[in-house]
Amino acid sequence: MGQHLQSAGAMLTPDVLVLGSGGAGLRAALEAARAGASVLVVSKMGAAEPNCTVTAWGGMTYCPDACRDELFRQVVETGGFLNNQRLVEAFVRDTPARLRELAELGVTANVLNGADQAGCLGMVKIPGQGRTTGLGLTRPLRTAAAALGVEFLEQTMVTAILAPGGRVAGALGVRLTDGAVIALAAKAVIVATGGGACLYGRTDNPPGTSADGIALAYEAGAELVDMECVSFFFPEPRMPELFAVKDPPDPGLLGVGAAHYFLGGIRIDERCRTRVAGLFAAGEAAGGLFGAARLGGTAMADTIVFGAVAGREAAAYAARRHSPPPIAAERVAAAVRFLESVCGGPGPRPEAFAATLGEIMWRYGGTMKTARTLEHAAAVLQGLAAGLGPTAADLPQVRLAIECRFMATVARLIVQASRLREESRGCFWRLDHPRPDNQKWLANIVWRKVRGRDRHEIHPAIMTRLTTPAATRIGAGCFPYLPMAGPSSP
Repeated sequence: MGQHLQSAGAMLTPDVLVLGSGGAGLRAALEAARAGASVLVVSKMGAAEPNCTVTAWGGMTYCPDACRDELFRQVVETGGFLNNQRLVEAFVRDTPARLRELAELGVTANVLNGADQAGCLGMVKIPGQGRTTGLGLTRPLRTAAAALGVEFLEQTMVTAILAPGGRVAGALGVRLTDGAVIALAAKAVIVATGGGACLYGRTDNPPGTSADGIALAYEAGAELVDMECVSFFFPEPRMPELFAVKDPPDPGLLGVGAAHYFLGGIRIDERCRTRVAGLFAAGEAAGGLFGAARLGGTAMADTIVFGAVAGREAAAYAARRHSPPPIAAERVAAAVRFLESVCGGPGPRPEAFAATLGEIMWRYGGTMKTARTLEHAAAVLQGLAAGLGPTAADLPQVRLAIECRFMATVARLIVQASRLREESRGCFWRLDHPRPDNQKWLANIVWRKVRGRDRHEIHPAIMTRLTTPAATRIGAGCFPYLPMAGPSSP
C-alpha cells in the first residue's frame, strides 16, 4: 500500500471548512455561505452512503413562538438539570423560526402528536418511512448550499485538525479512493460529524457513526463534556428488570437494547465556539444541550438550530482573519507517517479490533454498568491501547482502521467518566447507584488533553432560569413530551 501514501499536491483553502455532511453540517455550510464565506464540506462518505440524519425517523420538535418557555422547561427537566441552560436558551429562541424556514428551503414536514397552532408542543415529521426518510431534509439543504457555491469533497477522511498555538489553521485528511494525503487550510473549522454509537456492539446507527469529530477536536485541544451520557434504546417494560439487577448484571439482558445517541460531546458555548479559536461544533458531535437525556425530535431540531449558529459564527470569525498560514510540509509528512502506521502493519485487522471494542463497551460499559464492570472495561481498553493499533490490509480497510483509533480514544473517556459519576440520571444508568444524587452530581464532567494525558474537572451545571431541580426522569431512549405546565412555566 505504500505507493498510495503521498501528498495530493494542491492545497485547498476555503474560508470555512465543515466536517460532516449530515443535517448539522449542511445547515452550517448553508449559513456560512449566506454570510459570504467560501465553504468546503468534507465527508468520509460518498453521496449515496447513509448518515444518521438520512436514516433517522424524521421527527423534529414543533414549537410555536408562544411555547418557547415550555420547551425550555421540558428540555431541562428531561435532561436531569445537567443541561447548559445557556445552550437551551439559544435552542428555544431559534427553534420556531428555524422550523418555519425549512419550508422555504423545500423541506416538507407534517405536524404530529396533536400539536397545532393553538400552542402545543409536539413534533413535525418529514414524510417517509425506512432508512432514507432523512433525505427529505438533507437533499434540499444540500441543493440550497450548492446554489450558493458550497463545494463538497467526499470519500475523504480527516485525520487531524491543525490548531497550532490554540488557533485553527485547517486539517489534514486522506482520500479514501487512492490513499492520497489532502491538506486543507482554513480560517475556521466546524465539526459536524455526529456521534459515536458504533462504539457499542449493539446500535441502531448506520456504519461509520464512530465519534470521529469528537476525537479530532479533543486531540486538537478542545474540551469534551458529559461523555458518560449516552442514550440507549431499551424496551421500557424491561427497565424495572434492569434496575432490579445488582452485581454482577444478568447476562440475559445483554441481548436487548442498542446504543442510540451521544448526549455528550465537544463542549461549546451558545455561539458554538470551542476552547480552540476558530473551531466550532454543532449537532450530535457537540455536548451540553441535552444533559442526561433528551426529548424525541430535539436531535434533528438541534442540527438545524445550532448548525445555523455554527455557520454564522464561523463565517464571522473567518471574515476577521487574514489567510491562514500555509500548512507546513512537515505536517503533511507526519500525516503520511500516520497513514503508514495504519496501512499494512502487524497490528490487528480493523474488523476484529472494532468487534472487540464493541463487545467491551456493550457488555461492560453499556446498559448495565457497575463499578466492577467499568473497572474491567478500563483495564481491557488500556491493554488494547498498549498494543499495536489496528492496521489495514488494503485501501478499503483504511477508513475503518482510522475509525477504530478514534473510537478507542472516545471509549476510554466514556469509561473514565462513567466511573466518576456514581448515580443514575436520565439515560445514564449505574446499577450500583440506581438513584440521582443532586447533592454531588448536579455537575458536568469536563475533559481536556494536557501534555498528552486525559485531565478532568467537575463543574457545577450551568443554570440560568431553572435552578430548583425537579424529580429526575430515568429511562431509556428518547423521552416523550411532558404534560404542558401552563402559563406558570418559566
